[in-house]
Amino acid sequence: MGWLAAFPWKAIEGAARFAVRWLAAHTGVPALLVAALLLVVGYRILKKSVRLLLEVALVAALLVAATHAGWLRW
Repeated sequence: MGWLAAFPWKAIEGAARFAVRWLAAHTGVPALLVAALLLVVGYRILKKSVRLLLEVALVAALLVAATHAGWLRW
C-alpha cells in the first residue's frame, strides 16, 4: 500500500476539477451534468478494460498450461 499512498492524488483531483470546469464553461452544460457524463463514460471504459484484462490473463494462463503439458514449444 506504500505506492498507493505516494500516488499524486491531489494533482489528479485538481486536473479533473479543471477539466470539468473547462468543459462546463466552453459547452454551456452545467458542471454537475458534465461530471456525471464523465463518470458514466469512465465506468464503461473501466468495465471494458477489466473484461479485456481478464481475457488476456485467461489466454496467457492457457498458453502456459499448454506449454507445461508439452502441447506447445517455443
